[in-house]
Amino acid sequence: MLMLALSVLAGSPARAQQYSLQTYDRKSGLESLSINVLMQDHRGFVWAGTEMGLYRFDGSSFERMDVAQGFDKGEYVTAIAENPRLGRIWVATQSGLRAGDGLHFEKIRLNGKPLVADVGRPMVALDDGRLLLVRDNQLMVLSGGRMGQPSVLRPMFGDAELAAHPQLRNITTVYASHGRLWLGCDTALCHIDASGKVLVDGPERGVPADSWSGVLMDRQGTLWLRGVHHVSVLPAGATKFIARDVPDNDMDVIKDDGSFVEDAQGRILTSTNHGLARWDGKGWTTIDSSNGLPDIGVTALLFDRQGTLWLGTYGRGISRWNGYGLIEGWGLGQGFDSMPNWSILRLDQEHLWFGNELGGSVLEKGRMRLQPWPIQSTPPPRQILSMAKAADGAMWVGLYDHRILRYDPVSKRTTQAAQLPAFVKVLHFDREGRLWIGTVNGIYRIDSVGAPAQRIPSVPTTDQQCSDIAEGANGALWFACNEGMLRYAEGHWTRMQTGRKIMASGFSAVAVDADGSLWLGANEPGVFHATVHGDQLALSDITDVWLDNTLAYFVRRDHRGWIWVGGSGGVDIFDGRHWTHLSQDDGLLWDETDQNSFFEDHDGSIWIGSAIGVSHLLHPEAMVASHPRKVVITSVMHGTKAAKDGASVHIDDNRAPLVVRYAVLGTSSGSAPRFRYRLQGSEWVATSAHIINLTGLPSDDYRLEIQAIDDDHRTLSPPTYFDFSIPPPWWLAWWTYPLELLLLALIVALSWRWHSRRLLRQNRRLETMVDGRTAELTEEKRELELARAELYHQATHDSLTGLYNRKAILDQLAEQLEPNVSVALGLAVGLVDADHFKRINDTFGHQAGDATLLAIARLLQSHVREGDRLGRYGGEEILMLLPGIGHADAEQRMRNLQTAVSAVPHQWNGKQFTVTLSIGMVWIGREPASVEDLVRRADAALYRAKSHGRNRVVAEVLGEEAGVAQPDSAGDVQ
Repeated sequence: MLMLALSVLAGSPARAQQYSLQTYDRKSGLESLSINVLMQDHRGFVWAGTEMGLYRFDGSSFERMDVAQGFDKGEYVTAIAENPRLGRIWVATQSGLRAGDGLHFEKIRLNGKPLVADVGRPMVALDDGRLLLVRDNQLMVLSGGRMGQPSVLRPMFGDAELAAHPQLRNITTVYASHGRLWLGCDTALCHIDASGKVLVDGPERGVPADSWSGVLMDRQGTLWLRGVHHVSVLPAGATKFIARDVPDNDMDVIKDDGSFVEDAQGRILTSTNHGLARWDGKGWTTIDSSNGLPDIGVTALLFDRQGTLWLGTYGRGISRWNGYGLIEGWGLGQGFDSMPNWSILRLDQEHLWFGNELGGSVLEKGRMRLQPWPIQSTPPPRQILSMAKAADGAMWVGLYDHRILRYDPVSKRTTQAAQLPAFVKVLHFDREGRLWIGTVNGIYRIDSVGAPAQRIPSVPTTDQQCSDIAEGANGALWFACNEGMLRYAEGHWTRMQTGRKIMASGFSAVAVDADGSLWLGANEPGVFHATVHGDQLALSDITDVWLDNTLAYFVRRDHRGWIWVGGSGGVDIFDGRHWTHLSQDDGLLWDETDQNSFFEDHDGSIWIGSAIGVSHLLHPEAMVASHPRKVVITSVMHGTKAAKDGASVHIDDNRAPLVVRYAVLGTSSGSAPRFRYRLQGSEWVATSAHIINLTGLPSDDYRLEIQAIDDDHRTLSPPTYFDFSIPPPWWLAWWTYPLELLLLALIVALSWRWHSRRLLRQNRRLETMVDGRTAELTEEKRELELARAELYHQATHDSLTGLYNRKAILDQLAEQLEPNVSVALGLAVGLVDADHFKRINDTFGHQAGDATLLAIARLLQSHVREGDRLGRYGGEEILMLLPGIGHADAEQRMRNLQTAVSAVPHQWNGKQFTVTLSIGMVWIGREPASVEDLVRRADAALYRAKSHGRNRVVAEVLGEEAGVAQPDSAGDVQ
């Protein structure tokens, strides 16, 4: 009774985290989405047997084995087995058994007839080359079939053994391990020891009557037994099986494949009615669609050599569990009250806090579900953008509604510490216990509990947005602001200079390295590394395939000295030598991160927040480790014939091309691989395809070289080669020389007769060729001019809106400011911003945001004069240049533009909304001015327009400003 109670207690299900899965379906090459079996062979290929054929994974998609590999179209694959020592793969289909080396297969025939095994029964390839299979419910042994030997099939058991153990007449599963064999026999378990003796285990040994379909010996020596309704285990050294059933009737569907798999941590997984069950040594954890699994039955399981879990389904194709064992996900299904998560911080060893859109959540150690946080205030806290922990253990929270709250974990009381005039972007306690606050209009500080928030004067600092704060080992504080980088050290403020590298948009993120250098994220794509020399920052761009297109939301340094960059396309990590890119393909719940949503836990694990949940990187070292990749050429076809390495082929214009197919091994997660190839001595060609067509090559000896490009780890695989030669044409063979000499003599003898005629024909032909070539050159020149015009347009115009891009519009402004450019009346510069534009993305999605921005750009274009200029300055900001206009006319024109565009309604998916505009304008006459000064002044005017309620024009002239307010329109997206 005690053991039964413990078993029931251990079997209580626990809910798992949210996980990221990559799905492979028809778009990935699978013509059938019902998967019967999965296997990885000795080379590293992952194989999938489906209801319509056998498929091999090439690193990014699945390729069906067809006639060239020895299969008919539409084969129903029921089982796969491999003898790794011999490199021999067995594939059971409903049309017959096949065997091969993974590149080509042949059908096994007995007396001229195909050998068909029972559907749904596994096969076992023994070390001695024999194959065990089930046919007509009996266990059979297949031998021979290699080196010209005939295949021989015989029963495993003789009549005497069948009479002594009638259960052997109905075999339901086969499993071999360490020289021993286990069989599901009727409703019992049969065991054949090394001597060949048959033992039958039933209820007297703890094996209940069931249809047994799966057996596994784990690394601890425990034997697992899976049936339709039951799971039983025989621990190493035990004499009786123990019940280990999955609870809640989650195993009451009859399945032919009741397989187990064991993960790297020694946990056992098996499929259930609704997903998976995982045994962790104490109990079962059930994992289903609420955790990210496909909402359909799992029919096959496989752990590959990289530890990645593959799941075959009945009707949903194949899912690859990204980051299995390395990442846990926490989302709405695990108790979060809302998304996105803006900030993460640990209160104590037992409680981790998350600040999100509608409040906060707390994860208690050992719990699988989050709880609401204890902060209580009126109004309730919303949009928790930043949190900071004081030395006394109190938690300080910055809110979008300008408040700063303090929670005392001892008294469990929440008090309001400050009410600021602007919303909070970041909080930071320095080593002296002072709380520094970055807001959208400057910097504040609270020196102690109960002290008021002090505004740091804008003269030595800034009155614009400061988004991040970092502290160096020497106690210097660094502030990333829209006006640039600020340093506070030894009581003095310094506005850092960047020399010739002008960052007009400012900085958004900062981390201090051990040597005092800075890692910076800007309000534009890219990441920068800066060394400090007095009040100068020597900036250098980090040139990288991912970072070049990343808008950095956070930049952080962990205890290892690694630099973490979270942006709009995932997370990039620099370990001091190499960059590694992580995304959903590696197990993150979502690629786009949030500003303050990075937290390094006390055990070195990393928490990263996103729009749909929080990803917990359990083992960062394992995630940045680069797994060696290898390109394998799977086939080379010359027409319908296979070509071997070193082959001689004809691939001139009158022959079939040489078609090379290849796969990449050593990767089962991360983004899809790319490749580069070349014929040695020529330039590299990059491609994402797994096929190369070679044709039109002159006679010579060639070597094709192929490498896999790992963009995530910024590495190249070792090259893979294929050698071939193209022989000279037949008329250059040695035996043709006498014939050619004879023909030449005949031509010389007759040439006097046709000489004049040939010259005439040749002249006509040359005239025709010259005319044709002249026409071709004319057309090529026209196409070149069109291409140049198109390239110039692409280089100077924004791809979404069609306006000038940032560089081009700033160049236009610089031209207007040239001394030799005479501008009558004056020049107006307006910086236009769509109000609350982020909410359009959050409400309707980024596609709606792009469509709205395009509509605004087109409306502005339709209302400006012919000589006016428009350019996308960044995000939803548009820079507008109005030359040759007086101040009053410029201000009135800005008002007209703002009113006209703000009044136009937008629609998305049947919902209508309007978007108001805020415009900051600066006007100059003939006085000298710089591009940077005008943009800064226009940005300051725009900021005042935003601060005074949006939906207005604020103009600045010689230090004076005039604000023209426009009433909000009904239906504006706020």
